[in-house]
Amino acid sequence: MYGSIFKLLVIIMKNIVQKLIFVLIMVFSCYPIYGQAKKPKYTFKMDKVAAEFESELRQKKIDTILQAFYLFDNGRGEKATNIYIWTENGKNYIKVIRNAKNYGFKEFEVKDCPEFESVLEFYIKNIEDILRSIPKASMSISHNYGYYIKLKINQTEFKTFIRDERRTDFEHYRAKWINLIHEIAKPYINYK
Repeated sequence: MYGSIFKLLVIIMKNIVQKLIFVLIMVFSCYPIYGQAKKPKYTFKMDKVAAEFESELRQKKIDTILQAFYLFDNGRGEKATNIYIWTENGKNYIKVIRNAKNYGFKEFEVKDCPEFESVLEFYIKNIEDILRSIPKASMSISHNYGYYIKLKINQTEFKTFIRDERRTDFEHYRAKWINLIHEIAKPYINYK
């Protein structure tokens, strides 16, 4: 009889200890302890600057904004470049934020960008063909640079990602459109 009571007490104690350990793990996992630090919101400084600039454009209630983010599809890469082109009071502007060594960035001054007009005209004129399909790749590459494009006109937003090997489908309207954007962005991407 004492043996079965002892076994029962051992089982009860074991359950209590297991539950106590579980509760302690849950409580301590909520607190930054043992050298854990709160992670910053942005890994790359350029992302923080870009987010702040996007916020400025939203506060101004700019209704036509194109963001062309040129990046490596497996991370940032040395040439990672965030290009903002927008229309404000009938004029087109460009602002560029480029990746730099040691998680730094290079911020270019705002400049006039009259070429943006042809990018918008091409998009509006060929919107159905641009949206219809994705350009064919000229070759198969494991990882490459490409453009993440976000175009906002009034309340309408179009997003796409095209790697560089798809921009060589010169008959495809989406590739043609992104190549127009690339011509504007190229001096900033190739900046040394």
